[in-house]
Amino acid sequence: MPCAPPMLASLRRELRALLELYLIPGLSALVPWPLGFRWLRLCSRFSWLYRQEWQAALAQARLHVPIDDAALWARQFRLSRLVDHADLYLCMTRSDRWLARYVDGWDRWPEVKGGAVGVFFHWCPGFWALRALRQQDVVISGLIAPLSRRAMGGTFLAYWYGALRMWQLRRVNGRSLVMPDGAVRRSVKALRSGEAGATWVCGMLDVPPHPNDPTEPVTLFDRPARFTTGLFGIARISEVPVVIVEFGLDIRTGRRDLTATGPCDPSDPGLPQQAVDIWQTRIRERSWGFFLWAAMPAWFDLPPPKDAAA
Repeated sequence: MPCAPPMLASLRRELRALLELYLIPGLSALVPWPLGFRWLRLCSRFSWLYRQEWQAALAQARLHVPIDDAALWARQFRLSRLVDHADLYLCMTRSDRWLARYVDGWDRWPEVKGGAVGVFFHWCPGFWALRALRQQDVVISGLIAPLSRRAMGGTFLAYWYGALRMWQLRRVNGRSLVMPDGAVRRSVKALRSGEAGATWVCGMLDVPPHPNDPTEPVTLFDRPARFTTGLFGIARISEVPVVIVEFGLDIRTGRRDLTATGPCDPSDPGLPQQAVDIWQTRIRERSWGFFLWAAMPAWFDLPPPKDAAA
């Protein structure tokens, strides 16, 4: 039957999504984390896991950072992805006591009076960083891209996984997520509202820029690049500080480490480069922890917006 091969290919993609996003990471949440992490380390040996993702990441990473053992790097990348997916199920099933047991520095946040803009990165799994921030008695207004099957790899199971992840983010944040349309207006409103003293607007700085995004020139891996500055703009308009958050993974033990830098003045012209330098340093230390290597050319190839001078 002519429809059989496409149907079989679709079933294989769904089966892979079932294993990569549900079964393997989900099983790690059924046992104490040290045992669960050992399970994930064992599974990270399988090169077919996230094959397209790690191959594309490796091809870009070796252009920017030294990689002596490609097979080891790929395994570490797969392990970091497995932990990221496992964190969804851990966050759904563990209390905040998990933070004190497995996250170093979870309660060391800079003193901020009022609201703030939290800058995060696609570097190592970050779900528990939000849980740690919520322990500081703040509500999080999270900026996030809209969900689509295409963005999640084209499978139904991956799309449903993305929907589950967004649902859990809303639970963790204590507030609805903010989509790109009208994000600046709604974020500023949240920071200026009556509960502004307890609200942080949080988002990812290392999102590949689009031609119409506000950007600033920076130096990245010794090359001219451009980075989006929408989060800094929200902070300037709202007159709140910026806090730069790094959340690392120890691939030997499964422990995490949190470092929060700030408060930073959003009007400081050197802030974009400072944030990029922090991000770049972390990538050099643990390059396997960066999830968006495949998108790296976007930061170098994008021309400045036509209205940049405005």
